[in-house]
Amino acid sequence: MQSALTAQQKYYSGIITDTLHINFENMYKISQPAIIPYTETIKINGRLLNKSDFLFDYQTASFKLSESLHYSIFDTITVSYLAVRLSLKKEYENRSLVYKFEEKSHDTIRIASSEGSGLSPESIFGNNVEKSGTIVRGFTVGTTKDFSLTSGLRLQLSGKLSNDIEIVAALTDENTPIQPEGNTATLDELDKVFIQVKHPNATGTFGDYELKEKTGEFGVIDRKLEGLLGEFNYEGQKGYVAVATSKGKFTTNQFTGSDGVQGPYTLYGANSENDIIVIAGTENVYVDGVQLKRGERNDYTIDYANAQVTFTTNKLITSASRITIDFQYTDRQYARNFFGAGIQSKLVDNKLGINFQYMKEGDDKTSPVDITLSDSDKALLASAGNDRFKATKTGIALATPDSLGVIHGTYQKIDTTIDNKSYSYYLYNPGSTSAVYTLTFSYVGTGKGDYTRQSIGNFLFVGINQGDYAPVIFLPLPESKQLADFSINYLFADGISLELELAGSVWDQNTFSSIDDNNNDGYARNLLFKMDPRKVEIGKVNLGQIGLSYKDRYIQNSFTPIDRINSIEYNRDYNITDTTTTENEELREFNLTLIPVDELNVNSAYSSLKRGESFSSNRFNNTLSFSDNKTYSFNYNLDYVSSSDSIYKSSWLRQKGSGYYSFGKFKPGFDFLAENKKDLNTGADTLLSTSLKYYEIDPYINLVDFYGFKFTTKYTLRNDYLPLSGIMTKQSTSTGEYFELAYSGIRQINSTFNLTIVNKDYEEAFKKEGYLNTQTILVRSQSRFNFWSPITGDFYYEVSTQKSAKLQKVFVKVTKGSGNYIYLGDLNNNGIMDENEFQSTLYDGDYVMVTVPTDQLYPVIDLKTSTHWRLSYRDMADLNSVLGKILHPFTSDVQWRVEENTQEQDYKKIYFLHFSDFQNPDKTINGSNYVQHDLFLFENDPEFSARIRYNQTKGLNQYSSELERAYARERSLRINFRMVKEISNQ
Repeated sequence: MQSALTAQQKYYSGIITDTLHINFENMYKISQPAIIPYTETIKINGRLLNKSDFLFDYQTASFKLSESLHYSIFDTITVSYLAVRLSLKKEYENRSLVYKFEEKSHDTIRIASSEGSGLSPESIFGNNVEKSGTIVRGFTVGTTKDFSLTSGLRLQLSGKLSNDIEIVAALTDENTPIQPEGNTATLDELDKVFIQVKHPNATGTFGDYELKEKTGEFGVIDRKLEGLLGEFNYEGQKGYVAVATSKGKFTTNQFTGSDGVQGPYTLYGANSENDIIVIAGTENVYVDGVQLKRGERNDYTIDYANAQVTFTTNKLITSASRITIDFQYTDRQYARNFFGAGIQSKLVDNKLGINFQYMKEGDDKTSPVDITLSDSDKALLASAGNDRFKATKTGIALATPDSLGVIHGTYQKIDTTIDNKSYSYYLYNPGSTSAVYTLTFSYVGTGKGDYTRQSIGNFLFVGINQGDYAPVIFLPLPESKQLADFSINYLFADGISLELELAGSVWDQNTFSSIDDNNNDGYARNLLFKMDPRKVEIGKVNLGQIGLSYKDRYIQNSFTPIDRINSIEYNRDYNITDTTTTENEELREFNLTLIPVDELNVNSAYSSLKRGESFSSNRFNNTLSFSDNKTYSFNYNLDYVSSSDSIYKSSWLRQKGSGYYSFGKFKPGFDFLAENKKDLNTGADTLLSTSLKYYEIDPYINLVDFYGFKFTTKYTLRNDYLPLSGIMTKQSTSTGEYFELAYSGIRQINSTFNLTIVNKDYEEAFKKEGYLNTQTILVRSQSRFNFWSPITGDFYYEVSTQKSAKLQKVFVKVTKGSGNYIYLGDLNNNGIMDENEFQSTLYDGDYVMVTVPTDQLYPVIDLKTSTHWRLSYRDMADLNSVLGKILHPFTSDVQWRVEENTQEQDYKKIYFLHFSDFQNPDKTINGSNYVQHDLFLFENDPEFSARIRYNQTKGLNQYSSELERAYARERSLRINFRMVKEISNQ
């Protein structure tokens, strides 16, 4: 009781009494801004009022008297109450009454001062809207660049315009509309603009927003849009209307990983385009059906501009890793529009639900973005139908003669014979008198072209259907998708429901053409009965809980959803190999759940999938879970799939188990995986190459918490089998050791260390087939130190094996004066703009240099390590001493970072930081060594502060055409001071 009274005395004021006079406005404000609710007592001329005699508004600290209350204009009101102790005044004003001597009347009068008069933010937005933001104006000038201006505006608003209307806005106008980097868990989009107005029954959003809606199973949408979104919600009815431009297209990439390669893995568009840009934040990355988290400290990073994903050391990637990535991308071909509307209604005491949604998304064929379509191009598109390869032009052309009539091309035609047939291909040979052709290449898919790309503009003939590129120009097909979805669901009782759904779609794959439009329309239906687990008793016998569900789904072959509707591993679940089938699909699923006791859960499911008359698949999935969620847990899944089509039959047994049991601080456990897939031609007993078999056992032990230490060690043994000459043969043995150590026992140290070592050894029979043994070593260490108040620091170390591409310099033409290179002309008369034909300049440059990765990837070791230390001298000595007063203004900051991406085969040289072997011109792809030291005087003091900086960078880049070393050093002095209150200078 004493502590409660002490807390009240500390945070609450004593009893406060205000004396007020009756006024005609019937509005009375008390003196304190933070009254404790329900502590007030109000008296009129000593007569105590009841709660019904007044209405108190605690937010505005004011009250009104009841209209039925009798009182006189001459009465006095006494208000007593408790308030929170706050260092705030009740009122803040820009203008106030001041005394002034008036010359004409020779008297002193009170007038409002002119300070604060004029237009103010409050006069525009009101007093209840919070405003914040920044305006940046600056200029840049240097020895290698002309004078240029930079500007930026960021404004945020939030608050209430009235009692029912709230506004939230983010307005941005910057001259750097770039995408954020995909190496953090959260993204900061620099050029996002939106205004959102909210009402209890409606919300309107104008600008950039993300639309996420789901109606039934087929009406799914997740898009980043720019336009208008209106939403309403009234008495159980809600809906939305969206009219916008779509930032990108949705697609899915599925592939398997490679042993010892954490990345990068390149993403492709819906038509295997590789020149795409991924829309930031739209990706969902899954490995083995489990969604991962973005960030250098998490599972993966993504380069949105180059459409490449790299996995961190937290997620080991092997040849058995099943990787699925959903994302939205832009190819900058056509402007893309979106319209969507939906409504959800609840009737019959919320038991009956009726939902409807319509969406249309498509390219505007009249608004090409980075392309120009001639009349002949449009005629070609109109005659192509839905066949992308019919909408192509030749990429082969004779070079344009110069003023002397001489032709300077880059490719020379070579006539030869392949398989006794005449064939012509083209050889990159700039400068040769025989090189009279210029070629434009397009990516056509792996194994569908005759050329590979060596560098930008340089393509090499590798054989018919042995490459990825062909000398053709694809004309983009503008598409349009529409989807309408209607569903009705009824809740019979708590946990028992029935849902019926019908959806229709229209997919015009080429809006320029009416050819092939007879199969644009499609429909789908779905029936779902569901009973959640509920108690079942027969007489006095308790059978525990029983739940069940039944699903019957039909999808016409021409039905096209807007977004993903199936689970991530749907094709694997039913052993679907042909994802481009044109057959109708029929799926039936029955699911039974038994929970006899709380610790035991049994789930059994039977599914039947048919595609037309040729493909059928039957799946039996059973899961057993026995756990108390604390001391022990055991899970086992048995999944069997039998499938067949007109030419083959398959049986696939999959098993997965895990378990643990805790003994005090120790938790030993295991994970188990096994699969046996047999693919056979109908009527044959020889295994097909798609068959597989493996088993994997992973025992582990955890030290949960021992004086701040947490430790995990795991051992992995995996044996893989593949068909060899139609007989299942052991392919390889993989062993792995995993160690994880963490310490956070004292406040001064927080440290983690992870080590993964995996070896994969192939059998001799498969080594003869070209397989090579691999070793993967992944290391990550991260520590933070705070030994005592003056010194804080951290250390980071990460190393992994990846594949990396060399970079190529590309010069892009810009407005004259805004670049830093000029083109000297075709000095060697080879018809191409070589790197050595560009020269840096000070003020009149019309080219800038950018780097792009080449197609060829090299196995590399990727190392990143850094340390950062901060020293606050003010905390090193007593402030009252002479030494303390001298050191008090100073702080210092030291950073050191090393990055190395190298083809070095001797792991020890990189893993153990043999710096003499770093930036090796024969092996390094790119590397850098950066150090920075800052000394601060009165750091962050708005009146005066200074910073002395020294930094140095040494780097090496292996470009596709040359080796470049870089060296930069900065020595700078920065001073911040404030001349007057309104103006700060740097």
